[in-house]
Amino acid sequence: MRIQLLDNITGKWALQWIITWFICGVIALSAGFWLTTEHRTLDWFYLAVSFIGLICVVSLSFRKNVMGNGFGMGATAGEVVVQATSGAVGLMLAPLFNFFTHVYGIFYWSKHTDPDGDMIPKSASKAVWLITAAFIVIGLVLFPTVNDLLASYGYAVVEDDNSLFLGFISFFWINVIAFVLSITAQAAMILRYSFSWWLWIIVNFVWLIVNLMSGNYIFAIQTIIYQVNSFVGLYEWYRSEQQLAASNNY
Repeated sequence: MRIQLLDNITGKWALQWIITWFICGVIALSAGFWLTTEHRTLDWFYLAVSFIGLICVVSLSFRKNVMGNGFGMGATAGEVVVQATSGAVGLMLAPLFNFFTHVYGIFYWSKHTDPDGDMIPKSASKAVWLITAAFIVIGLVLFPTVNDLLASYGYAVVEDDNSLFLGFISFFWINVIAFVLSITAQAAMILRYSFSWWLWIIVNFVWLIVNLMSGNYIFAIQTIIYQVNSFVGLYEWYRSEQQLAASNNY
């Protein structure tokens, strides 16, 4: 299904959209920074990392390799530092994983580009869908055991404090789902699968709950901004797939 507005945003209005989206993101994150933090050095670093993250995700949605994966490396390295300096050593695992996927992506994407130098996305076969689903299920099953093992060494990825969302949903499991889905979405995106954006849409929704419950309002705002970009990225990647398929038929 073609949507004219999204056709324009991912086509002739792309530059205007990117600039507008980025400015809105900077304003929203800056407002969250001034209103919800104590303006400590670490808070300033959080803000800077979030700005780099904005450049990363919008570049990835428009299939820009060097900008997307390059700034992705910078953003994830910054998140590692943030978690390390705040004492959340276990939470360093996800950004560390993402950092190395961006390192791989910057080389892998360069081998699959169109004449404009943009990465060419691909469709997932039934086998890929099954492998992805199996990875998610196995990850959800094994995560509590692995997390308990890490916790015994003082490096828990998720702390289970028995808190509930809406009075009946375990906050621990919300975090687990967010973690497993995010690394799945990241891997699928780096491997150039368009369906990865569907996963990111789900991930962003879950992370929004996590960030609001943990009082991390800067990253809650960032998640909303990312969600808008995810829908654009979803459309852009599938549109490029269709265009490539159409050109191959001639």
